[in-house]
Amino acid sequence: MKLDKSQDVPLQAMAVFWFVATFQNCSKKNIEEHFKMSKASASRLTDYLSRYHRLGKAGLGLISKESDPKDKRKTLLKLTRKGKDLIEKSFSTLYEDVKDYEIDYEE
Repeated sequence: MKLDKSQDVPLQAMAVFWFVATFQNCSKKNIEEHFKMSKASASRLTDYLSRYHRLGKAGLGLISKESDPKDKRKTLLKLTRKGKDLIEKSFSTLYEDVKDYEIDYEE
C-alpha cells in the first residue's frame, strides 16, 4: 500500500496499523501475541507507524504510543488523527469501488 506517491508501506506494517485501528488502546504485547512476532519486530513496526522511527527518522504518524496509566511499564497504542483520516479514506474508497456491484445472495 502507498500512503502517497513516494512511500511504499510494507504489508506487515499495514496489518499492525489495522490491528491498532480495530483494537484501540491495545498494547505492543497484544501485537506480539496476535502476529506471533518478536518484541524487536513489534517495536520496529510500531516505531515506523508512530511519529518517530528508529535512528531519528520521521515515522508515518499513524499511531501514538502512550504509557498505560495503570501500569507505566506498558505502552498503549491508538490511532492519531492522521491514522483515523486514513481509515476513513480507505472505507470511502472501498465503498466507491464496490457500491455498483450487484450481489446475488441466493446462490
